[in-house]
Amino acid sequence: MKKVYLLCAVLHCGTGIAAAVTGKASGRTADGGTEPLVGASVFWLNTNKGTTTGEDGSFELPESAGSPAIVITYIGYRPDTIAAADARQPIAAVLTPLDAEIDEVVVAGRQKGNYMSKLNPVTTSVITKAGLQKMACCSLAESFENSAAVTIGFSDAVTGTRQIRLLGLSGAYTQMLEESRPTMRGLAATYGLEYTPGAWLEGIQISKGISSVMHGYEAVTGQINLEIRKPVSEDKLFVNAYLNNELRSELNVAATIRASEGLRGNVLAHVSNDFMKIDRNGDGFLDLPVARRALAATRWLYTFDGGAQLRTGLKFVYEDRQSGQMDFDPQKHKGDTIKYGSVMNNRQVNAYAKFGVPFGDNPYNSVAIVADYTLHSQNSYFGLHRYDALQHSVIVNGLVQKHFSGGHSGIVGISGTADVYDEDFSSSTTNQTSELLNRNEYVAGAFGEYTYHIEEKLSAIAGLRGDYNNLYGALLTPRLHLRYNIVPNLTIRASAGRGFRSVNALAGNIWMLATQRGIVAEDMPKIEDAWTYGANLTKYFTFHDHHEGESEDEHEHGAEEEKAYVSVDVFRTQFTNQVIADQEVGGSRILIYNLNGSSYANNYQIDVSVEPFERFSVLASFRYSDAKVQLREMGFVRKPLVDNFKGLLNLSYATKFNRWMFDVTAQINGQSRLPDLNGSAAGNGRPSGSGGDYSPVYPMFFAQVTRRFRGIDVYAGCENILNYMQDDPIISADSPFGRDFNASVVWGPLMGRKFYAGLRWTIGG
Repeated sequence: MKKVYLLCAVLHCGTGIAAAVTGKASGRTADGGTEPLVGASVFWLNTNKGTTTGEDGSFELPESAGSPAIVITYIGYRPDTIAAADARQPIAAVLTPLDAEIDEVVVAGRQKGNYMSKLNPVTTSVITKAGLQKMACCSLAESFENSAAVTIGFSDAVTGTRQIRLLGLSGAYTQMLEESRPTMRGLAATYGLEYTPGAWLEGIQISKGISSVMHGYEAVTGQINLEIRKPVSEDKLFVNAYLNNELRSELNVAATIRASEGLRGNVLAHVSNDFMKIDRNGDGFLDLPVARRALAATRWLYTFDGGAQLRTGLKFVYEDRQSGQMDFDPQKHKGDTIKYGSVMNNRQVNAYAKFGVPFGDNPYNSVAIVADYTLHSQNSYFGLHRYDALQHSVIVNGLVQKHFSGGHSGIVGISGTADVYDEDFSSSTTNQTSELLNRNEYVAGAFGEYTYHIEEKLSAIAGLRGDYNNLYGALLTPRLHLRYNIVPNLTIRASAGRGFRSVNALAGNIWMLATQRGIVAEDMPKIEDAWTYGANLTKYFTFHDHHEGESEDEHEHGAEEEKAYVSVDVFRTQFTNQVIADQEVGGSRILIYNLNGSSYANNYQIDVSVEPFERFSVLASFRYSDAKVQLREMGFVRKPLVDNFKGLLNLSYATKFNRWMFDVTAQINGQSRLPDLNGSAAGNGRPSGSGGDYSPVYPMFFAQVTRRFRGIDVYAGCENILNYMQDDPIISADSPFGRDFNASVVWGPLMGRKFYAGLRWTIGG
């Protein structure tokens, strides 16, 4: 095989993952094609270290020094042996049937939906493709319902903008990555969760706490890395169609192109439309906006002789969404006070290129450069507020990775970022926002990261980066990660470090425009500065179980499967400075100011995953958050609209050969402190001027059943089975142009019970 290697942390894998062998195992079919081998045994020769392949035949095998080869076995196929030297690149093994007359091979096994990464020094939970398919997952925003670590909510009851929370803080403090490229920044951060269809995803990695310095200083509470369908996928064509009882329709298509031996690509497309206006609570406003979206992307991989690789991609986003009163017509009522309405038009183009070259005798040594450009245009109005904006963003990252003997390795690099904004904001209310607009920010930095690794026993990563920001001056970012196996299958992790965040006050707090309050910037926002500390203890339980169709001999030499684990973690984020948008200061205004006092968030979580018997899995999680902040008038109080706990239970069962799959999820969501709106809260279930009230604890239930045929999955399900909705999420909905109108106090579901059905059709390679 050719020696092909790209810097894993930059060009494909998540940050900080120890060296491992990856690949995919397929079996040759009677018609000359291939199909993934699910549950095939992959192990190092003459050892008991191994794993099994997932639903798509993929695997990740921990590195094992000393073994000369990797063995892949599956019942009914001739075993394949790959020399260790050839395993330095992703493996694409195709096994030959023992009997050439076999027409079909029925395989069994089921990829876990969620699991804790065992090798990563950073506390990382992984949502696999199987986990994403447990629900419809129309977009990234709906892909976290089976995770207690990430909470999804709405910023307000007008725009329908989704937002995440990690470690008890807004998703603005979580760095979003797309295959290790920073994404969803600036204007795109507001609506970006809707711009990644769930059908495009192959997996999600949720890393808690401070992460690598390679991607900048922005990760404060963690990173979420998205794995998109690859150009090297063996699926020639994938189609996903979806329809629900509210007449939301969606179509996703992914096609793989093999242009030549070294050039492969894919094309991804998405269209969706909301055909029905819904007002279940009878307040005269749409429960959620009606939206039309069209997304298209193409991604290419070219492998050069000698091992160099070039990855490129291009993505387009078109979105129109309308919300407001049910009978609002933008052709008639725009700019008047007869009917309240909101229209948001978003257009986005993103292009990237990654180039990596191995050097020297060690295939892990490499030089890489990554360049990314995003253009985002937004034209919008919210009643009598108008906000138009244009953003140009460029990110360039260059680095060198070098592996030394004795488990030592290092990465050094330089980076540059430019964000240029052209914003125009006008309103009927009194505002003082001129210093918040048209911010041009340029950052130049250098970084280094040292890793010490001892097999599966110890990993330590120390990182340091220095940046110069034209608005905030010099910034120094130290970070440290440790992973230690106390005894086999008992791992402790610890991390500590600093993170910064530059604030885009209007785009990052779009909920402010869904009120009739004046926006006042007291002074120029400083850069947000925080330290995050955390620790995790995970116990893995190992069982020796037979896969259906696996022989005694194969199992004896195959992998040990971790079918259960218990994980406990604790994290604390302490702010040195935070920019606060405070609507509890009185005077019917929202005051933006820098923190004067204390602000922190403590987060505690326990996860239990177990497979009590074959094909039945249980995932239980509970997370408690304690987040407080010093506000101008309220004093030191709980952060408003942040729930204090979330509990989750997911049950999954599959019949033999995965013909039928059943998934049920139950959630219990904790209380949130409701903001004191100084009188405007009256009539929303809270006494005027109280400020001490809390939202109720409420449950959510989800269920889905999937029937699998050869190449086709048909699924149907129900979300929010109990039809639980927040009552009257819009304050003074009957007077939308009055001073008390406020749609930002959202703590619960805005959607009622939703039935859906769809199908996934796959044509293999």
